[in-house]
Amino acid sequence: MTHASGPRAILSAGPWLALLLFALLAFVPGIASLPVTDRDEARFVQASRQMVESGDFIDIRFQDEARHKKPVGIYWLQSAAVLASGQGPGAELWVYRLPSLIGATLAVLLVAAVGTPLFGRPAALAAAAVFAAGLVIGGEARIAKTDAALLATILAAQAVLVRLYLGRPAGRAAPFVFWLAIAAGTLIKGPIGPMVPALTALTLCLLDRNTGWLRPLRSAVPILLALLVTLPWFLAITLRSNGTFWLGSVATDLLPKIASGQEGKGAPPGSYLVGLWFAFWPATPLLVLAVPAIWRARRDAATRFCLAWVIPVWLLYEAIPTKLIHYTLPVFPALALLAVAHLPTALATASRPLRIAAAVSFLPGLAPGIAILGYAATTESRAAAWLAGAGLAGAALAATFALRSLAASRPYRLAVLLALSGALLHASLILAVARMPVFWPTEAAMALAAETAALNGCARPRMLGLGYTEPSLVWRGGRDTRLYPASGPGTDAARPGPCVVAVSLRDGRSNPHAPPKGCRLVGTVAGFAIGAGRPVTLDILDCHGDQ
Repeated sequence: MTHASGPRAILSAGPWLALLLFALLAFVPGIASLPVTDRDEARFVQASRQMVESGDFIDIRFQDEARHKKPVGIYWLQSAAVLASGQGPGAELWVYRLPSLIGATLAVLLVAAVGTPLFGRPAALAAAAVFAAGLVIGGEARIAKTDAALLATILAAQAVLVRLYLGRPAGRAAPFVFWLAIAAGTLIKGPIGPMVPALTALTLCLLDRNTGWLRPLRSAVPILLALLVTLPWFLAITLRSNGTFWLGSVATDLLPKIASGQEGKGAPPGSYLVGLWFAFWPATPLLVLAVPAIWRARRDAATRFCLAWVIPVWLLYEAIPTKLIHYTLPVFPALALLAVAHLPTALATASRPLRIAAAVSFLPGLAPGIAILGYAATTESRAAAWLAGAGLAGAALAATFALRSLAASRPYRLAVLLALSGALLHASLILAVARMPVFWPTEAAMALAAETAALNGCARPRMLGLGYTEPSLVWRGGRDTRLYPASGPGTDAARPGPCVVAVSLRDGRSNPHAPPKGCRLVGTVAGFAIGAGRPVTLDILDCHGDQ
């Protein structure tokens, strides 16, 4: 048996390198310029920074409060990125985002790896490109949270399952890859990671009434290795927290999401189906075209695998009251594979009304771009308006060529042009939003606070949040930042002292509160707090006491 070498090896690797480059071009813009986002990202990065500062890689803390909602995996990955950078705990925000960027990029490559045995390499590569151009994966690639890294572990497990289900050679390493991916997913987000491959396998076993294809995974050594990876930390945190980790992660975080809409994020069943027109764009036109062909091919092994992946996970998330746009991200790779793989057949048989419906379904994805462009123009954010306008123009141009490919029934060219359209629009919108001060009131407040502290001869301010308790204030102000709710003893908390600067939320009032004794108003910031989901007006108070 001979192996490809020289030019043949380069040609063989060329499409994969092109996919890697496309993913990076789709994900990297904005990763350094986008301010920290509230609330999850700010909490994750602050907890990781404190982990590096303390050298305690067992417990997870946000300031002095235990953060026991998620396992330790993402904090380890972010801490490793910081340590590898050599910048220490003060590393720039983009360093903490590297695990998400790497996880999203690996996920794109793994979509192609999963899809190749299912539908062949051309379809798999095109589907991976379309997936990479999506709004949700593009957002998750740029913020320091769990979901991009988690998705990579899910797809690694699915890559093993698909080869076993199709009876393809998987290699001796397959059980190790599968169980270590399950272990990594468990350390990142608890049961959510193993849930997707477990539901896929269970659905296929019930449909086929056959479990024999899973036999290679019943291997003691890989299972023991996975337990060795996961159990030590879970045992350590159980002992360290006297069992309160499980109370926080299960009783406080997981169960409320299942029982009701946690933190006001509830929505009725069917919400994800409505949101699919935006969250899955630019692949929605392909899915519209392919639905009849997918239905006709539902008994084919490859299509069956993807449907067993999508349907149970989708139904589960629709049934859970708490709904966030990124929850259904783990099924988007399967949807992309189904849409692109069945596109040749779909184009050959699609009626004129279906083609028109597919073309119209491209329009909803442009709505965020139009909204950002309009908002940037009204707020006089010229740079943001130019970026949003350029993204819309590029997306529209690529879409024009895509429509020609639709009319000419050229499936893979259509998919690639839609991928280019989505990547151009989403990258430009993220760059635009990063340059719109209205969305980043914490940044504007901290700029005023830094100026105030400098006038008082201080290198940096000591921050107080009075009614304004967004975690971004802690990330920007440091661990010693003190946050007090609007109903708390805010006036008593703002005791004058060297370098003390307070950020006070007006709490819906048009006039500012009377400044606490020893404080004076130095400026006001108005903006939209993304974490709170509402406009805010913040008063910046100089509380150094020498009035």
